[in-house]
Amino acid sequence: MKLQNYFPRPLSEQSGWLEHFASRLPAAAAAMGVPAGEAAEVVADALWCAFVLGQCLPLVRAFARATTAAGNAVLSGKGESAVTMPVFAPPSPPAGVAPRPPGALGRIFALVARLKLQPGYAESLGTDLGIVGRENAAEHATPKFTVRALPGQSAEVVRLKFFKFGHAGVCMESRRGGGDWEPLGVDTESPYDDERPLLAADTPEVREYRMRFWDKGTPNGDWTGVAKVTVSP
Repeated sequence: MKLQNYFPRPLSEQSGWLEHFASRLPAAAAAMGVPAGEAAEVVADALWCAFVLGQCLPLVRAFARATTAAGNAVLSGKGESAVTMPVFAPPSPPAGVAPRPPGALGRIFALVARLKLQPGYAESLGTDLGIVGRENAAEHATPKFTVRALPGQSAEVVRLKFFKFGHAGVCMESRRGGGDWEPLGVDTESPYDDERPLLAADTPEVREYRMRFWDKGTPNGDWTGVAKVTVSP
């Protein structure tokens, strides 16, 4: 499932976001005419996700590290005392927090999308909920990218680092040797490495690049400006 641009990427921040969202959602939903029962279901989803991410996963990871250390001691440690293997004790949910059906985060994102379409929605309300994205795709007409020549096996490789601003991917083209623009393809994850051989072996060449957004199998939007880089043998 694709994470939304308002949802924190660092795992350490996700639990706090979910708890804040759960605390602010009932009032916001009421102000925009969303039924209280529907909002309550999503609050329950958010609190369960916050518990799993904030309390369960850190304990599981600590237990895994402790078990690995104990196993290493059993196999190759020193000393005369017997090694006691750790025992995992799962935490209990806080009062009022209960297990939820699979897909809780998806249901949260779906309600957020609905809230943003409600007549009473305003950016100030979205900011209070924490659902205003860090990067708003509508504010970016084209991708942003950089090019850099790096050492390769037979010649330099051009690395393209790009920002797609919430779009599915980027469509890339390149021109070299005074020729026409030719497609490089579509990429959904930065960076992209152009590893094509030189047009003439042992002869440096200038390569030009441009990009546009790509969504649902179709290139869209304007082309970026042209970026140039010299590729050497």
